[in-house]
Amino acid sequence: MNNTIASDKAQRGVVLIVVLIMLGVFSVIVVSMIGGSNINFKIAGNQQYRMEAKLAARHALETYVSNPNNFALPLPVGPSVIDIDFNGDGLVDMAGTVPPPTCLRSAPVMRSELNERNVKDRDCFKSVQVVGGNIFSDTTGTAAINKSGCVKMTWDTLARVNDSVTGAALEMHQGVYLRAGEGTTCR
Repeated sequence: MNNTIASDKAQRGVVLIVVLIMLGVFSVIVVSMIGGSNINFKIAGNQQYRMEAKLAARHALETYVSNPNNFALPLPVGPSVIDIDFNGDGLVDMAGTVPPPTCLRSAPVMRSELNERNVKDRDCFKSVQVVGGNIFSDTTGTAAINKSGCVKMTWDTLARVNDSVTGAALEMHQGVYLRAGEGTTCR
């Protein structure tokens, strides 16, 4: 009988130790799961901030490009700051900064690229005169058989978003193609 009582007491001690070890293991698992979910929330938040920065940069570029005065020579001085309110609360959530655009190249528009029926192409035909038959002359009297009275200009516009609240930083470029009168150059 004494052996059974001693054996029962020893088993109770072993059960207590096993339960405490299992409780410790489960606690470690729970703490690591909570830490992993916090990391996932941070990753999701950073992705959201990056998407908002992309939207702010795209909005800044589209707003800037839609104003033809930004590409008129002489170019505007200084950058344009374009604010965006994502949630409609009347407060600026992010802002895009767009410096003056950079002209990459200026090339003549060939007559073969124009359509006489297109209203936008008519200005390019107006600046050249028919001299005889199929020969055209520009304002300087030079024969312009292949060239029209316009040039095509290729511009690079850049928008930067640096948000101090979220830490999101992004640069986005957009190319712009415009026509201008003959003699307009990048410089």
